[in-house]
Amino acid sequence: MQMRPFRRAGYLSVALWVVATSVAVAGPPRYMVVPDERLERLDVRICFDGTVPRRLTARNERAPDLLRTARLETRDDFIELKPQGTTLMLPRVPAPSCLQYHVELTAIPARNWRSSSILRVGEAVILEPALWLWYPDSVRQDEPWRLEFTLPPGHDVSGPWSRIGRSGETVRYEIRERLAGWDARMAIGRFSVESIDLPGGRIRYALLPGEPAPDAGELRRWVTSGARAMLTAYGLFPVTDLQLLVVPIGRGRDPVPWAEVQRGDGDAVHLYIDQRRPAEEFMADWVLVHELSHLLHPIIAARDRWLSEGIASYYQNVLRARAGLLSPEKAWTSLHAGFERGLRGTPPGRSLAEVSESMMRDRSFMRVYWSGAAIALLADVELRRQSGGSQSLDTALAGFRDCCLPAGRSWSAREFMGQLDRLTGTTVFTELYRAHVDSNDFPDLGALYDELGLRPMSATSLRIDPDAPGAAICAAIMTADED
Repeated sequence: MQMRPFRRAGYLSVALWVVATSVAVAGPPRYMVVPDERLERLDVRICFDGTVPRRLTARNERAPDLLRTARLETRDDFIELKPQGTTLMLPRVPAPSCLQYHVELTAIPARNWRSSSILRVGEAVILEPALWLWYPDSVRQDEPWRLEFTLPPGHDVSGPWSRIGRSGETVRYEIRERLAGWDARMAIGRFSVESIDLPGGRIRYALLPGEPAPDAGELRRWVTSGARAMLTAYGLFPVTDLQLLVVPIGRGRDPVPWAEVQRGDGDAVHLYIDQRRPAEEFMADWVLVHELSHLLHPIIAARDRWLSEGIASYYQNVLRARAGLLSPEKAWTSLHAGFERGLRGTPPGRSLAEVSESMMRDRSFMRVYWSGAAIALLADVELRRQSGGSQSLDTALAGFRDCCLPAGRSWSAREFMGQLDRLTGTTVFTELYRAHVDSNDFPDLGALYDELGLRPMSATSLRIDPDAPGAAICAAIMTADED
């Protein structure tokens, strides 16, 4: 599942000082953050070495509820500031100047693990950076901002930004202001952050505390296996830097009851797990690879969820087969069972676009996810067929990684599929878009099944005919490239 952007509150402002009419561009700010031992308070200091910005903006409408004692420190004075809505207006003062403020994390109660803005898990707290991170509205974009945490002894921090190092109790990040208004999560507490280095990128992996205590070794093995499965797409991890947050919640009918991808301020995957489950259940679960597969594409508009969820649903099976986490036969059977669920879940008289846009309200997950997976399969097979095996959905997405990731904006399905056509020199994706986005029917896979040699035995089982015309394509889809 992908993140949703915030609804940004309107920028309300009040003049606290006579401000010049010209807009000066500020240099990159430096943030210094000190949490208290009980993780109930953040002391924040923002320093401006260049021009002091005219205002700071919070990107969560509840941020003013947490703000305490905002004070601008100049060479000669301290100026008390009060927010008006989600805006702090700053007076014209010479640089260097620093703004100090305090954030009370207890001002918002921590409740539901799935939807709360602040969540406490053991000796750790998870919160949205937008609750406390006030941004200048006008800064240079050619330099990263610096964010520095000075932590209580034995604590660490996991954030969505690019982590550049740790020295003692001080952890440093860079902020490049990519999609800063979109959902993100960070964690502070008694846990450790370790790096999983892969070709093309690194994962900053944090396992939070839980009761009962999770099996750290087995969970790291599970995470590493899922991450390495991603390399079977095109040999590189899709993003260069990933926050991976694993949160034990101690309950659920599955090993991973909830997971999400977020891209506010950086790429992130968050997994909420039932740590009581045995290791073999985690290794057999599909959710981790599904969420990581979302990194193969940019953020896609909510009305086009069929494409983003379809790509992830397709690859959750394909990549695990290539990595040896399940057999090719099992992967094809899982895809077939998904297509059957999608067919049964297709409501009459409503197009794929309509159902996709209302998916959360109508709970039409099967139609959306598995229609998209069927379209991904159709695209993959057609590219392989037209190119004699030199192109595939893998190579198309590899080209997109090279040209267009990280993506600093949301893409529509039409835009994204058009770009994939340009990268492959085909019209495969555009033709599939036109054929299915306005269709009321689940994609017809009958001819493709015949070509690949997929012989359904029931809604949940099939056999593979090795003598079918497209048997080589069928085998290639589930086989990792030896190169």
